Parts: sequence; C-alpha cells; structure tokens
Amino acid sequence: MISAALPASDVDKNPRMEVFADKASGSSSSAMGMEDFLQLLTTQIANQDPLEPMKDTEFISQMANVASMENMNRFTTGFGQFAESHKEIAAQAYLGRKATVETEGGSRKTGIVDAVERTEDGEIMITISGKQYPLTGIVRVELAETSE
Repeated sequence: MISAALPASDVDKNPRMEVFADKASGSSSSAMGMEDFLQLLTTQIANQDPLEPMKDTEFISQMANVASMENMNRFTTGFGQFAESHKEIAAQAYLGRKATVETEGGSRKTGIVDAVERTEDGEIMITISGKQYPLTGIVRVELAETSE
C-alpha cells in the first residue's frame, strides 16, 4: 500500500546509503569526521525501529569515542609540528661545538659546526669546514677545545 503511494524511485532508495553517497560533508580525507558521524547518527536515529529505539547512552558513547579520536588526531599532528620545530632549535645548539658526522661513503668527519641551515626541501643541514652535512648524520657532539 505504501509503495503504491510513493514513486518507484523513492521506494527503492535506502536512506541509510544516502549518507555514504552524499559528499556534502566537505571532508576530503578518507577518515570519518565528527560531521560525518553526526550525519550518520541522525540518519540512524531517523530510521531506527520505533519498538526498539537506540539507547541514548549508546550514541553518547559513540559521540565521545569519535570526539576522542578527533582530539587524538589533532594532538598527534600538533606534536609532530612541535617536534619538527624543536629539531631546528636543537640544531642551533650545535653552533660552535665539535661534531662528528658520518658521510655518505661511511667515513667520519669531525670539526667545528660553523652554520645550521634549512634547505629548500626542509632538511636541516650543518656546515663543518665549508661542507654541508645532514643533521641525521651526526654521530657525536662535544664541547670545542678551548685554548688557554
């Protein structure tokens, strides 16, 4: 009876699948964001069995889990940015110090760090005796010998 009152295209539609087909959430990542979750939850509540409704504690728990995951992702991103900026600051502490670096050929070069520089591609380099070495090649740093 209901199907006779509705157009055939509406009868065959699954409202739960519209959430997945609809790209209106604006999220370009493959991860599910809070807006996607809320849209899915709204669709789920609207289409639930009225005789066995979803308990409010269930979806509050689900919302808390999604919010927690979102916050963890933000924390991870922020911490990664902090660690990257801290690496630059720490590299500046090598200025004037005696450093030993391992070269590409496997040999080691020791000398006073004259400069710390960030290359165009973002890699931090130190300069010893006019030659640049990647920060990752440092195997030892010590106080420079002082002449008294």
